[in-house]
Amino acid sequence: MSTKLQNLFKRLLGLALVGVLLGLLACTGLPPPSARSAAAEKCVAQGGTWDGEHVRIPEGYCAKGTSAQCQAAGGRWERVCMMGTLACVKPYPDANKACADGRECTGRRCLMAPGASPQTAPQVGRCIPNDNPCHFGINLENGRPVPTAVAD
Repeated sequence: MSTKLQNLFKRLLGLALVGVLLGLLACTGLPPPSARSAAAEKCVAQGGTWDGEHVRIPEGYCAKGTSAQCQAAGGRWERVCMMGTLACVKPYPDANKACADGRECTGRRCLMAPGASPQTAPQVGRCIPNDNPCHFGINLENGRPVPTAVAD
């Protein structure tokens, strides 16, 4: 095989590999790096935090606020809910105060004590400790457990 033919073959093979790689990238559903970088810049410019390292959202997303803003407001910047998105979780002033109904709590949720059984007699629970939207627990109303939906 002549050198000229070998060089042509190498170029064609290289172009084919580039085509395959671009095809695979298109199949991932991820926006091109330039689009992700533009989205990240826009997010930060609007005061958010770009989370490009999220396991379940590989294309990245813009979380509201920043870690510094959260800490300044007395919260903790952490991953919440089943999706594990970033959020500022702030404690309530009456966290874990004894209660029988969510109306007695700043966070409007009174949680049944862990391990308590759903009984007919009124029981005492504890006020939800923070504003995590996916804080799990069974709510009490008038000292009795009620079906509870979680935001997740």
